[in-house]
Amino acid sequence: MANRTGAARTLAEDMGVTSELAVGMAELALRELEAGRPGPARSILEGLVVANPHDAEAWALLARAHRSLGQRLAARFCGEVAASVKPGSVAARLAQAEGLLAFPEERPRARALLEGVAAEEGGEAARARALLTAIGSGQDAQRGSVAEVGGI
Repeated sequence: MANRTGAARTLAEDMGVTSELAVGMAELALRELEAGRPGPARSILEGLVVANPHDAEAWALLARAHRSLGQRLAARFCGEVAASVKPGSVAARLAQAEGLLAFPEERPRARALLEGVAAEEGGEAARARALLTAIGSGQDAQRGSVAEVGGI
């Protein structure tokens, strides 16, 4: 069955999950992350992305939860999905770049993404600028892992 836009309906639509409820769940997950509880945040966010796989912000937050849990491959996957779902989203591009930072061979790509995000406005841009400063001019491989910077 199709929704109003003609696209296939999501599980969230089939279950009657309103956008307000989804936003509230995402805000709860963000509070869990900020309180240092990535496990419960991950559980909430996994439910959100299963119910609506088109929610780039939920994918971006899920990438953050996975990074906090040290699950770098899962974080990278979620960041890549977020960016593919909504390429124009600054949060999605930041999640994608942060996921790539854990892989030395992907650091040039991560740097390019971070430079694009840094040119924007807001908190994501400030974080991107901080990450660019932290990774310096490619010296990070000689000084240790960037994964220690900023809770990546």
